[in-house]
Parts: sequence; C-alpha cells; structure tokens
Amino acid sequence: MDSVTYLLKRSGNEAIRVNPPHDVDLHITKRGSDWLWAAFACFGFLMVIYIFLFFLAEIRKSKKLTKYALAAPLLISMFEFFGYFIYASNLGWTPIRAEFHHVTVDRSITGESPAVRQVFYSKYVVWVLSWPVLLFLLELTSSTTTSSIQDDFSTFDMIHSLIVQIVGTIFWVVSLLIGGLIRSSYKWGPWTFGCVSMLVVQGLQCKRFFFDFKLRGFTAIMVLLSMMVTWLYFIAWGVSEGGNKIQPDSEAVFYGVIDLCMFGILPAYLLFVTNQYGELPSFGVKYPHLGHHDEENQNEGKDSEPNSIRASGETAVPDNSSS
Repeated sequence: MDSVTYLLKRSGNEAIRVNPPHDVDLHITKRGSDWLWAAFACFGFLMVIYIFLFFLAEIRKSKKLTKYALAAPLLISMFEFFGYFIYASNLGWTPIRAEFHHVTVDRSITGESPAVRQVFYSKYVVWVLSWPVLLFLLELTSSTTTSSIQDDFSTFDMIHSLIVQIVGTIFWVVSLLIGGLIRSSYKWGPWTFGCVSMLVVQGLQCKRFFFDFKLRGFTAIMVLLSMMVTWLYFIAWGVSEGGNKIQPDSEAVFYGVIDLCMFGILPAYLLFVTNQYGELPSFGVKYPHLGHHDEENQNEGKDSEPNSIRASGETAVPDNSSS
C-alpha cells in the first residue's frame, strides 16, 4: 500500500519541487503549473495534428497553397509547445521587485517592500517567434480568399505590409518585456510605447484587410476579434508584471487563455478557410501603379522620340505630291 501511495505521489506534477522558486515572494504554485501543463498539452496535440497533415500534404502532393498555409500553424504550435514547457517547468524567469503593494504575502522571504515578483521572460521570447508567423498567415489568408485580388497583385505591397506589421509587433512585445524587468514607475514608459506601436500595426491591418482585400463575413469578424483580443496582452501585463494586482497563478491563466485563442484557435480557423476557399494569386515582382503625372511623362517621352531621331541628323523626305 505504501508503494502505491508513493507511485501516486511521484506521478503528479513535480515541476515546482524540482525547480523551486528562490529569492522571490510572489511566484507560481503547483496549481498554476498544472494549468500551464494543460496549455502545454493543448499545443502539443495541435502540433501532432499539424505534423500529420503537413506530411500528408507532401505525400499527396497537395496544392502549394495548402502546404504554405500548413507550415504556419505547425511552426506556431511548435513554438508555443516549447514555450509552455519552459513556463510550466518554472524556468525562464527572473525576480523583480514590484512597484505596488496590491498583492502581498504573509511572510516575506526577501524582506523587500513591495514584494519581489517572479517575471517570466521566456514567454516574451516565444511571442517574438510566434507573432511573425501568425501575421504571415493572416496576410496569406486575406490575399487568397477574397475576390478582390486583381491580376496586378503587388508583391511589394505585401512585403511592405508584412515588414511594418512584424517589426511593429516585435517592438511592442519587446517593450512589454523591458517594462516588466524595470523596478520603478518608469516601466510604464515602455508599456506606452508598445501601445502606440500596436495602434500603428492595427491601423495598417485595418487598411490592408478591410479596404485592400475587402474581407467580409465570418473571417472579417474573426480578424476583428483577434485585434481586440491582442489588447488583452496589455491588460494582462498591467495587472500582473506592471500593476501587481493578481497573483502569478492568475497571471499564468490569463496569458494562457489569450495564447490559446491567438495561437491555437485563430491559426486553425485561418488554415481551414485558406485550404477550403483559397486560390493562390500570381505573385509577381510588380511595381505599384504609376500615377497620372508619371503616365504623362511616359507619353511625352514617346512623343519626343521622333524629334530626337530627326535631331540626330536624319533628313526628312519632302512631300512632292502638290507638284
């Protein structure tokens, strides 16, 4: 009987025991780690499905668009699977003294006031990897599932849009990371810069998705919802690393739910829509449309071509029809 009890105890979550927190007052507990392992299992399940579908598409020689679309959620699930393994294992963090006294402990370990909080920098690293792939998938779905795509589709517009979105998104992620590692009230400066960067990115996304690609229907609703859910990252930061309003266990649940929505549900939906309704447009190296002034210059150049030929020494033939 004792051996059975021992095995049952050993079969549980031992991440906190194996990797115990140190020099912090506020840290995740076994309950928070259990939730993180559940999120880890969800992303692992998605990763296995995407791996199977990816190699199935390779074997069956599916259309190129299917393989392009499958690669994105596969990479995202791999990144998140890895990230939640680190998070649930109570690794990839650093102790930072909180700015406010909102969350306190009965007995302080560090003796600091406010208390020292556990800040996980590992999740920000994973976001830097996952967000660019998700933005690519959003652009791919929008450009292949709408009927507004013309033959003169500009690859330069797509590259420009992706560069701005990716760099702007990485900027706000890094801003939240830097803000979380600052002890003083100056941490809200990077948070504000991140908000401004997010406004720029989402402004470009609105123009790109709803005016250029003219997204409509349920896909447009999903994109709008994803844009609103993205702001929950700033709220979660404000009540955890920033404002110290919730415990690290609640912080783990908050971030985990957002990640499952953004990197679990949304990529799966985009993959389904792209595979069912997407048609790969002709991606050519085409410059943007010439303006009216440029067209006039081109026409003037064509009109002046005979004059330049005559000016080079060519003699005009006289008209003798009147004689």
